[in-house]
Order: sequence, then C-alpha cells, then structure tokens
Amino acid sequence: MHRSAGGFRKRFLSCAVLSIALGMLPLDALADVVFHDDVVISGREIALKAETKGTFLFRGGEIVEFFVDGKPVGKSLSGGDGVAFKRFVPSKEGLYKIRVRSGKASDSGVLLALRKKSRVVCIDVEGGLSEGMFFEKVHPGSAKAVRTICKRYPVVFLQTGLAGVRTLKSWLKKNNFPELPVLAWRGGEVFGEIHQGGLVIKAVVGRPDVVNSAREYKPLAFSFHPLENGESVEDWDEIEKRLR
Repeated sequence: MHRSAGGFRKRFLSCAVLSIALGMLPLDALADVVFHDDVVISGREIALKAETKGTFLFRGGEIVEFFVDGKPVGKSLSGGDGVAFKRFVPSKEGLYKIRVRSGKASDSGVLLALRKKSRVVCIDVEGGLSEGMFFEKVHPGSAKAVRTICKRYPVVFLQTGLAGVRTLKSWLKKNNFPELPVLAWRGGEVFGEIHQGGLVIKAVVGRPDVVNSAREYKPLAFSFHPLENGESVEDWDEIEKRLR
C-alpha cells in the first residue's frame, strides 16, 4: 500500500520519541551542556554555573568538568535541576575564558572580573546592535562604537529577545564585535543582580522596555526608539560621544 512521505515522517518522529522515552536510543548522543556567562568582582569566590540538558528536560547526576583559560579547575555533579556549580576565585581583573565539558558535549563562554563599584555599560543586542527583528543587518557603526566604549568602561551584552545566547554569540562574532559576556535580561532582573554584586550600571542601550527596567539604578539611557526617561538617539556616534 502506498504511504505519503509526510505520514512516514510523522510515524518516524513518533517512534523516535517513544524510543527515547523507553531508553531504546542512546541519550548521550542527545545530551548537551551549557555554560552561563557572568560579571563578578575580582578577588571574591564565585560559582561558575553550567547546566546539563537532555532532549527535552534538564539532566541531573551528570559530571561536569570546568576549565579556566584552558586549565582544568575541577569537576562537579549536576543536581536534579541540571545545574552544576564550581567554586572559583578570579584573582585579577579581566576576561576569563571558560569551557565546560560533560561526556561528549561541551560549551564555552566568558567571565568578566571587575573591581568593586566599576561602572558597567549594558547593551541590548536585539535592540541596540541589530536592525530588524531577525538580525537582518548590523546597526551602522555599532561594532566600532562598542570597541571604543570598551576602552573606557566594562561592557556586557544583554539577551532580551527570543534568540538564544548561542545564536547571539555566533552573530556577534560574525559581525566583529568583541568577545564579552552575554547575560539574559529576564525582564530586568539582571540589573538587580549587577547592582547587588557591587557594580554600578553606568548606561543602558536598547529598547525602551529594556532601558526602563533599569530606571531605579539611574543609568544613562539611550534608545533608537522614542524614550521618555532617557535619550532617543539617531546613531551610535551620539552614544559614543556621550560615553566619553
């Protein structure tokens, strides 16, 4: 009897899902590990954080090995929520390159260590560096401006839209932006964490809702959209000049 290609694909996917649920397919091939970038105070003990994931859910009880600037700093076991922590003390200021490995899966990211009360510039990737909702092109002059601002202030990027952190990092690298921490905005929670961590939010660049969510910390605020509490700007040259 003739069967359509669409029907075959549906049956194949159903069988695959069932096989995974019954343990008939090797989950190791579908496992993943994710490292979370961070910005911290140098000289303080912090917890490097990684998550171990399966196809659909977090996976607990997985061994995660942590590397800092290419050197192993130890292993940790992920809990029931899939999160693994490793204590580490960034002895000096600067950017540390972190890699995590669990089984055959690995991921990499960065840790930015700063002195207490450093003034940080936060930039919304979707709302400040790209034009359009789907990263059609780079906002003119943004990569150059970010590199200049980095010479004056520490900079962190914010993930504020639907694109995942890995997608953003790939886009940033492709478009010649410096390698910097990419932190999840989470409706503004990130600003509270930065403030409570002992840092000062110098400026925020991005969509109005992103900028407004940091209002209580009184940063300089810039947006390429109409903005009530801050400055609406036309280009990155204006922002670069204001952050001299």
